[in-house]
Amino acid sequence: MRRMVAAVVLLGIVALIPTLVGFKQDKEAPTPAETAAPKVEPMKQGPVFPDIKMGTWHPSETMLLNNEDIPVGAMTFVNVDKQEILIDKNANDRVFPASTTKLMTALLAYEKASVANELDQPLISIQTSTLDIPWDSHIAHLEIGDTLTVRQALYATLLESGNDAANSLAEYTSGSTEAFVQLMNERAKVLGLTGTHFVNAHGYSDPNHYTTANDMAKITYAFSTYPELVEIAGTYEFKAEFNDKDGNGKRRWWYHLGSSVNERSIHYSKYVTATKTGYTDESGYTMVFIMKHQNETYILVTMQAKSGQTFPTMRLVEEKAFK
Repeated sequence: MRRMVAAVVLLGIVALIPTLVGFKQDKEAPTPAETAAPKVEPMKQGPVFPDIKMGTWHPSETMLLNNEDIPVGAMTFVNVDKQEILIDKNANDRVFPASTTKLMTALLAYEKASVANELDQPLISIQTSTLDIPWDSHIAHLEIGDTLTVRQALYATLLESGNDAANSLAEYTSGSTEAFVQLMNERAKVLGLTGTHFVNAHGYSDPNHYTTANDMAKITYAFSTYPELVEIAGTYEFKAEFNDKDGNGKRRWWYHLGSSVNERSIHYSKYVTATKTGYTDESGYTMVFIMKHQNETYILVTMQAKSGQTFPTMRLVEEKAFK
């Protein structure tokens, strides 16, 4: 009996095999998944800057001074109306700019604020990150929680040469100093600078933070196309009133480190309409002068100066060019 049952079961299995095989063969093969078309991302556009016509600067046929008569290490002197380079001493050599860097910082912050009508808005907020600067930095004595207008921060940056103030402008403009440095280098390309690279907003020395005297003259020229910036950088003293973190009023007096705009200084010059100073051990003394003579604009950049060399160089240039 058991043998009969087993035989019947075996026969049943054998009978089902063709059906099972046919089912497997007749089952529709899976359709391969369609490959998704690559997503087309729009090209990332770089920042759009105001169009400043830089022109083509050309060397004068006759230089005003011989290099051996110029005490500073690197220098350029340009009549920007005629686009003529009147003095060139090592002007394309790589140098450290120190705080003359802040001309680029102020330029970018001003361009943003003026377009947005935010110059006199209290949009500068001092954060912990703002004060992340080397311990021996020159500062405008800003504190966490202070709230300033953009214009006030520009005065603190250009007069007192505060690294804290420069960082505050960077954060206002780009949200972070890192993003701002990228913007600085983008602006440098647009201005046609070929020997400049920035790594910070204030100019503290770094091997990868450099410029040339000619490039700095071009930055200064772009800066000089905005009368409000020239006015700020040509002011000797400025009173700022703003609020601290608790909303209490604060008052600060900021004084220009560039004595050529101080009428009480022996270094005062009637030709200088604006100036910016700089110094680190690595850069030596650096300085930029925007000058006016007979309705023409000149830019003087002195780099790699030793103590006591900058202002005699300025006087020498004035004597040769303006008298």
